[in-house]
Amino acid sequence: MLDFQKKVEELRRFESLCFTICMTLLAEEQAACKAAEQVLCQLFGDIGFWKLNEKEKSPYILRICTRECFQWKQQNLLQTS
Repeated sequence: MLDFQKKVEELRRFESLCFTICMTLLAEEQAACKAAEQVLCQLFGDIGFWKLNEKEKSPYILRICTRECFQWKQQNLLQTS
């Protein structure tokens, strides 16, 4: 298992990808930042993510971002209704 610092360094490589996906899906910068932060925190503790090879990580991140943004939109709609 990777140590804390190595995980942080690895996740930094995916920050812009997470933000770009979330920004595309949410079209709101503040919400996209929060969603991307949530995704990165989830990935940090996701044992499955760390077992993936490099080629598999980006599609995996896309799925996690999509799920997080969908949940954010659902919550936001419920709060405004």
